Amino acid sequence: MLVFAGLAGCAGQDSATGGSPSSGNPKAMTIQFVNPLPSYPAWRQIGDCMKDEAKKRGADFTESGPTGQALDASAMIQQVQQATANKKDVIITFPASEGFTQVLKQAQAAGVVTGTFYGPGGKDSGADVNAGPDWGEIGETLVGAVAALPGQHVLGLVAQGNTGLGKSWLDGVKGAAAKTGNVSIAGEVYTADDAAKALPQVNALLTAHPDITEIVTHMGTVTPGAVSAIKSRKLQGKTFLLAGGHDNGGLEAVKEGTANLMLMQDVCTLGRQMVDGVVDVHDGKPAPEVPVHVKVVGKDEVQAYLDKGWV
Repeated sequence: MLVFAGLAGCAGQDSATGGSPSSGNPKAMTIQFVNPLPSYPAWRQIGDCMKDEAKKRGADFTESGPTGQALDASAMIQQVQQATANKKDVIITFPASEGFTQVLKQAQAAGVVTGTFYGPGGKDSGADVNAGPDWGEIGETLVGAVAALPGQHVLGLVAQGNTGLGKSWLDGVKGAAAKTGNVSIAGEVYTADDAAKALPQVNALLTAHPDITEIVTHMGTVTPGAVSAIKSRKLQGKTFLLAGGHDNGGLEAVKEGTANLMLMQDVCTLGRQMVDGVVDVHDGKPAPEVPVHVKVVGKDEVQAYLDKGWV
């Protein structure tokens, strides 16, 4: 999802009960990762780096996730519940809807250590460890990169939704834009992190606000639709995408000039720190902070960050 929405393996390859463990020790701590988009490159990389770190920590790691290219919160909740029933020691997931809070609390009540990526965090969230973005800082990073470009800028925002993570991201961007003298926001649309909705939603945004200079999003799933919308409306050189990661055509969009900037994230470090955090909590240590590190880079900087494992 950044981006908050890339990852080796196929969607639905493992079930919540199985998968190939990363340790052969029958007494090892068991970790289940319910991956929201197992076939999406950024989430795939997170899963792979988590598996490597779990092996280093002597834990058995299994992974599951919904099949298909669209996020399926109901399927994920069922897999969290199944992992709880199977008495996993640790369950890690992305809380894709408000319904996750209750099932994560049920897992905690059953003695499971819980971890979430991009969740709300806090005692009432159901997460013992949360990789929590600082939405104000992320908004400042996105808007600051646009504001540093010459001229006046009008943003069209594409969010997962207007609640939860999507609203937090929108609030961060809007707050940052309000502090600038050359960045304003024309409007916003929502895709539920479904790539199929990106083209019609971006088209609707550009129809309603033809003065938009940048399409800004926190989701890599938006890239193909946004690029198609810009090209079909012959807006190259006038309207640009701030690409959410290199995959789904993000790198190509930057190279060809449809995107002028790219939001990148250190997802491998994120995955490793999450595993370390839940293992520490399981061992009775205090829950650590798991920061989310992002950068907005231009065409000339992208490859250097890709070489460091950012996406």
